[in-house]
Amino acid sequence: MNQVTPRVLIFADDLSGAIDCGTACVNAGLSTSVSLGLSSNGLMTDVLSVDADTRSLSASGAAERLRQLVQVHAADPAVLLFKKIDSTLRGHLGPEIAAFLEVRRAVIEDTVAVMAPAFPTYGRTTVDGMHYVHGRPLHETEMWKSQKMTGEAYIPRMLEASGLICAHLNLALVRNGRAAFVDALSKAAETGDVLVCDAETDSDLLAIAEAGTALGNSAVWVGSAGLVHQLPKAAGLGARAKEKAPQFPEAAGSILFVIGSTSEATKQQAVTLLSSSDIHGIVVPPEVLLAGSEGPDWSAFTSELSEAVEQKEDVILLCGAEPTVDVADRPKLSVALAEMTAVLHTRVGALVVSGGETARRVLDRWGITALQLHGELERGVLLSTTVIAKKLPLTVVIKDGGLGKPHTLLRCRERLTNASAKQLR
Repeated sequence: MNQVTPRVLIFADDLSGAIDCGTACVNAGLSTSVSLGLSSNGLMTDVLSVDADTRSLSASGAAERLRQLVQVHAADPAVLLFKKIDSTLRGHLGPEIAAFLEVRRAVIEDTVAVMAPAFPTYGRTTVDGMHYVHGRPLHETEMWKSQKMTGEAYIPRMLEASGLICAHLNLALVRNGRAAFVDALSKAAETGDVLVCDAETDSDLLAIAEAGTALGNSAVWVGSAGLVHQLPKAAGLGARAKEKAPQFPEAAGSILFVIGSTSEATKQQAVTLLSSSDIHGIVVPPEVLLAGSEGPDWSAFTSELSEAVEQKEDVILLCGAEPTVDVADRPKLSVALAEMTAVLHTRVGALVVSGGETARRVLDRWGITALQLHGELERGVLLSTTVIAKKLPLTVVIKDGGLGKPHTLLRCRERLTNASAKQLR
């Protein structure tokens, strides 16, 4: 199958972001695939959402990787380009946006970035250029402090540190009617690199998307998944599909659940799955994972995994309580969980992973480079399919670590095993 250039190209700095944006496009009726930093591998798709996997890199390393990835498709001026950023402003915002613009300007000289990081559904808003979480300035929250971020969450100042000229468009302009807002954007684009737009509601984001499209190919987009939800309609790219859960294919083999998220929601879901089914549970102490494959207890767990799958059992693999694990070591747990699953490569019928970082590491370890998205079972639970070892079909379900109800993982298993439908509440 010949590779075709997608109509929309999205770049995210982690897998969760790439999936969030891709799901928004699927819900708008657009065929969508996710790439793990590579090409679309020949998939015929309207939208390609790329996980650039830059969150953990240095600022310069992140900018260079993004620069290289954008160059793959930036030669086509008709492609709508979107740089997905975190709705709490994590990651290397300024360096990545600067690299994004640099590459696109080699094709379209007067390119500007229309930026709206708000995601009102989750309480993320921007007012007077300042970013808020549930009405509180982001820089006053624990999430800002836990990421060791400094200064204030005033977006123009954050970007100016990377040499970008910002023009701020406040709520009054966003809500002043399309014609007036388009005029304001056009004037700001004459001198600005990034047009930072306030937004408190989805209606604000739709107004930004509709006005920004008037800039034509000169505009590239920067924002959270909240803005992606509005773009297909504004750009006339697709009709919204009916809201319904996707059809899960029956798993042709054991189902492997890998739980990397430490959120309370996911912990409760794992407990419900273990207590309400005959699934084989394997809880690995964090010290075993951190010791790696050379540790004395590693082989006992990999043997248990192999034997369970050999007996056609479904398995849930999760990290034990980790009160002593330093924040800096937590990514190592994801890498170790992925390594531990390597013994099951090509031996399971479906893979369910909770936690974006863990999902990325498992997919990397299994040699999976692209996913075809099909939709959500429920909010934050994405169904996809892929091919492993060049010929074996595999169903992959990726769940946002912080989302879901107590029965979410159990529901996934029932769908994948084609069990009789239960009305779970």
